[in-house]
Amino acid sequence: MSITLIVTDAGPLITLAVADALDTLKLLGARVIIPDMVQFEVTRYADKPGASTFLAWLATNRGVVEIGATEEFAEFSELLALNPALRSRNRGEMAAAEVLANELNGIDAGLLLFEDTDIRKANFLVRLPDNVLVLSTSTFLHGLERRKLIVDADAILDRATAVRGPTALSAYAQGSNGAEAELKSWIA
Repeated sequence: MSITLIVTDAGPLITLAVADALDTLKLLGARVIIPDMVQFEVTRYADKPGASTFLAWLATNRGVVEIGATEEFAEFSELLALNPALRSRNRGEMAAAEVLANELNGIDAGLLLFEDTDIRKANFLVRLPDNVLVLSTSTFLHGLERRKLIVDADAILDRATAVRGPTALSAYAQGSNGAEAELKSWIA
């Protein structure tokens, strides 16, 4: 089994952007899809850490990185038109689960990158399709290092924590039904 799809929540994108490590998302050679709701969350405020770096990276990688359209963002956009101060709380996670559900048919395994320290409490995890790995940014980077795809995961995380604080250091991994063998290869 191999990972053929990577979907990411906002936290990992911000962490990787402030550490100048967004290209790590491309190292597995998998499709990378960023839900439209997540793109909005990362770039809503241009002065937010990582926003401009992420936008520049996205423009450079349009042929490799896809933006996944979701009903979650369409609904939020309609509500935002009525209330411009509306917060997007948990909508990025829901959009990521929606993209995974739409894209996982007929592929080996998908990877959801997530960074919120409350991931164990996130109710969207129970609705994930089979063959999905949920990894924190830290676990993802350390897995890339074990595979010799990057030299030093901790150096990337150190750059990120200088801006974001210790949130990026949280290690977490979970696999939905059918992803157990792949999960072991990431946490070994």
